[in-house]
Amino acid sequence: MAQKEIKMDEENISCLSCLDLLKDPVTIPCGHSYCMNCIKSHFDEEDRKGLHRCPQCRTNFMPKPVLEKNIMLAEHMDYEQQIKVQYLGITL
Repeated sequence: MAQKEIKMDEENISCLSCLDLLKDPVTIPCGHSYCMNCIKSHFDEEDRKGLHRCPQCRTNFMPKPVLEKNIMLAEHMDYEQQIKVQYLGITL
């Protein structure tokens, strides 16, 4: 059985809020990923409303999701940074 290759380009590993490459990536229950600081700030602003939702798909969360680092995505981001530094001579 052939496996589908998944290409991780900058669009796929960018924060849906700040649009930069993910820093301390967090995946919320709906499956969307954000920088830890970006989604924390978003949820902190929504604390006043008592309703927390994904900025992308508007899925509501009650109570506010506990934010935990997506370790696999974080490792991939570290790998991407190492490759760019090593082969392209740039830093993120």
